[in-house]
Amino acid sequence: MSRPTKRVATSILLNHDRILILKRSAAVGSFQHYWSGVSGFVEPGEEPLETSQREVEEETGIPRASLELLARAPPRLTEKPEQIFEVHSFLYLCTTDQVQLDWENDEFAWVAPEELHDYHTVPWLPEMVSTLMAEQ
Repeated sequence: MSRPTKRVATSILLNHDRILILKRSAAVGSFQHYWSGVSGFVEPGEEPLETSQREVEEETGIPRASLELLARAPPRLTEKPEQIFEVHSFLYLCTTDQVQLDWENDEFAWVAPEELHDYHTVPWLPEMVSTLMAEQ
């Protein structure tokens, strides 16, 4: 039985050597209560970069004009029993640290990348951050 593949865009925002992580709410469809970057499903006809910027605006209230793309990593596949996720990741320099969360996340934190191990993150987050930081 083949599993469906969903394309996901994940954005890491960098502000003064700290990255933004969000604690996913109980209302989202996967990885509830895990810390993650800004993530969302790529809509049909949408490019992952476009999804990335739209999701940042929706989930954090940070406008696209406050973002400068620093790096993007090749897509990675993450498999769960019922689904395969094709994750496209982006690193942005962010000119603000003011965040206004929507319903998808319960908390946010600006953390040093090396502090990620102190948080219960989605499985791929620490490696994704390392990859993106090395690309810039």
